[in-house]
Amino acid sequence: MENTSYETIFILTPFQDMGNNKDIYFCISLVFYLLIIILNVSLIIFIYLEKNLHEPMYIFLSNLLFSGLTGSTSFYVKFMIDLRASTPVVSRSVCFIQVFLIYTYVFGEITILTVMAYDRYIAINWPLQYTIIISDRKIKKLIFLSWIYPCCMVALGTALTARLSLCGNRINWLYCNNWEIVKLSCLETVINSIYGLVFSFTFFVPFIFIIYSYIKILILCWNNSRTHKHKAFQTCLPHLITLALFLSSITFEATESRVNLKRTMNGVSTVASLECLIIPPILNPLIYGIILPGIRKRIIYMFSCKNKKDEIM
Repeated sequence: MENTSYETIFILTPFQDMGNNKDIYFCISLVFYLLIIILNVSLIIFIYLEKNLHEPMYIFLSNLLFSGLTGSTSFYVKFMIDLRASTPVVSRSVCFIQVFLIYTYVFGEITILTVMAYDRYIAINWPLQYTIIISDRKIKKLIFLSWIYPCCMVALGTALTARLSLCGNRINWLYCNNWEIVKLSCLETVINSIYGLVFSFTFFVPFIFIIYSYIKILILCWNNSRTHKHKAFQTCLPHLITLALFLSSITFEATESRVNLKRTMNGVSTVASLECLIIPPILNPLIYGIILPGIRKRIIYMFSCKNKKDEIM
């Protein structure tokens, strides 16, 4: 009977240590989730409605924002349900669905950021050929690949974990984490470990390309006029900030899970372990909305026109 329960349900142990703080965490989570929805959806709709923003960079940005919404929803909804439950129990099927969605979000962000880096690299290095190289057909292909590649890679990794027989059902994490489930296996997990290395390497290569492309962009900007330098830097700055935030968050999450650091469930460790699911989705729309000239100017223009209309009336 006990082995059967290992195969059908998981218990998320960190919730048991929260005590009376569950209500506080629930309220904070609800506020953050609503902010993420409002900010990301608003910017996506704004880009869709503004014809001047129907350019490759903003189309790729919309995909990045949608990816953040997907990852946030896959985490926050289940997290808030668990906070209201007396025993945070999750079924095997729901757990693996969450694993698939969260990991697809994480690695989808990497592929989308790679596409955005490629777009800026072409725009700044070959501005006259930009519209020829980044055609409408090329945009559709890049968007399709940025989604289908992480989906297929994560689906295979999830399937390899789902085949394992488990000798436990207690996950020491706030959500269904693939490596935490693998550590519960009764069997050898060599295949999972090898695939994990291959998986990590295939997503490490895009990071190399992203860093290379932005180094080339910065070198080119440095050797050009001050006006061109300022314009290019303004365009690339939000991408660099987003990349730095995302890289630091997934590095922390991966290190903590793999090394199995002992955590105490306090406010700081809770936020730190969830950084890649909390910080990028809420900061991305703010960073791009404030720094990108195209979006910022259109927002200022809209508000100034509205104020003038109110004054006339």
